[in-house]
Amino acid sequence: MSILNNAIESIQLGMEDFHNDDPRRVQSAIRNLYAGILLLFKYKLQQLSPEGSDEVLLKTKIIPTINPTTGIVVWVGKGKKTVEVHDISERLTALGITNIEWNRLSTLQSIRNNIEHYFSTLPAERMKEAVANSLHLIIQFCEPYLGQQPVDILGQECWELMLNEATIYDAELQSCRGNLESVNWPFPEVGESIPKMRCPECDSELLRVTNTQAIRNDINFLCSSCQEEFTYPQIVGPAISEAMAGRNHWRVKDGDQAVTGDCPECGEDTFLLDHNECASCFYELEYTECEWCGESLVLEDQYLEGTCGYCQNRYDRIMAE
Repeated sequence: MSILNNAIESIQLGMEDFHNDDPRRVQSAIRNLYAGILLLFKYKLQQLSPEGSDEVLLKTKIIPTINPTTGIVVWVGKGKKTVEVHDISERLTALGITNIEWNRLSTLQSIRNNIEHYFSTLPAERMKEAVANSLHLIIQFCEPYLGQQPVDILGQECWELMLNEATIYDAELQSCRGNLESVNWPFPEVGESIPKMRCPECDSELLRVTNTQAIRNDINFLCSSCQEEFTYPQIVGPAISEAMAGRNHWRVKDGDQAVTGDCPECGEDTFLLDHNECASCFYELEYTECEWCGESLVLEDQYLEGTCGYCQNRYDRIMAE
């Protein structure tokens, strides 16, 4: 059976499992959906592999060999192990497969990992999130790169099941995002981190603020998926750290100051250097001026408890003499 047929059957079985009354079938549903999406991408890598290369683009191990006819060095696949998620996205992107939201595949992988290692069951909304991410990936990939409409590949029944669940989930997500975007966040960086806000309990992105008029530490969150409530630092801390990671990298690479640093109070990577305040616990610099030379102190100086690095070094040298 071809890779494409395996992909179709996996996705169809995943949707059948999703609508089964047995709660244990949710594990099978997640596994099948995830496997089916990966197989769709692998099918394209198989198509793009040169003839006689032993499906080189699919294989984890690639070795050089010399074509006996032309004398030219060519690359061929070796062994049966095929590429995993990172290599799939990297190779397809390099081959011109663009406009694919690879973060959706990462989210789908995360849901699969959670069901495999942490949860015996997942809230229904997390399953719907998996279906929604699968549907969007299929839409982005099938017609542009496989030349077929998703409904023609998966069949009318399977496609309508996916479409219905994804539509419901996307509507709920938009409602939650609208709620979060209406909040008067204490820093613009918090608003920018909304897409990274996740439930600490079930990892769902369906979070709401219970009172959109609340400010700072009075802001509390409710997960629409598992119905657990969380405080402001529980949600904002991890979201800020993840959302600013990329910007920190590029700022430092360009020789500029990072966006965030480790907060001396809460220990999270959430101290906003442009604001001199922690986005999570609202800690402000305790020491702002060197007590010996009067120079302004920065985040890294706080552990010296009131002196700058230069003065502290001078003091240490004197004491060592």
